[in-house]
Amino acid sequence: MNPNHIKWMAAIVDRGKGNRAAAIFQEHDHSILLIARGHGTASSAIMDCLGLDEPEKDLVLGIASTPDSHHLMDALKNELEFHKPGHGIAFSIPLSGISIAALGRLKNRDARQHPHHTASSKEDTPMSDHKNYELIATVIHTDLSIPVMEAARKAGCHGGTLVKAREIGSDEEKKIFGLTLSQEKAILLILTPSIQKQPILRAICETVLRETGEHAVAFSLPVDEVEGISG
Repeated sequence: MNPNHIKWMAAIVDRGKGNRAAAIFQEHDHSILLIARGHGTASSAIMDCLGLDEPEKDLVLGIASTPDSHHLMDALKNELEFHKPGHGIAFSIPLSGISIAALGRLKNRDARQHPHHTASSKEDTPMSDHKNYELIATVIHTDLSIPVMEAARKAGCHGGTLVKAREIGSDEEKKIFGLTLSQEKAILLILTPSIQKQPILRAICETVLRETGEHAVAFSLPVDEVEGISG
């Protein structure tokens, strides 16, 4: 294993398929960091026609070396049929740094499979800069998800995933009858071709500013391998 090429792996599937995706990670001896719950962002018009609520999603996260990430992506694509629309997506993000403990887990796995390979531990690992996709992450109030996604779609976005969150220690926390309440937040994840990143980010930020009078907390991450999405 080359410690200079380590990736964060993610698979987003319908609720209930997360365990199957996690099993594929395990079958290929990959470290699973966590499984989170989220919601899809299908347009309200489509969901109204189908009589459905927003589809619930499972987000499976893990780490892998670059060579192993290709095998894992192929396995996810084939076994979960990511080549069919609506069956889920998977992507990888190159890491610019990794802890010694996390790197050690990968090294132990690689030592079992490739006993003649060696690698030294590093806290920082440089990665390639050439990317075709970006992952946009935005922290929003949950009640802003509809206008924000509508603006993102008009800018070229095809969909996203909402992961529930809660802000800690903010000025928005209020006490009622001795109970502490806080504004619910969500992390909106949008996978998009790099060429569409700036228009989508601009649309999101302008919508949040218009709706709340505050600037949005948004950023993008480079993605180098994608399954289950065209564009």
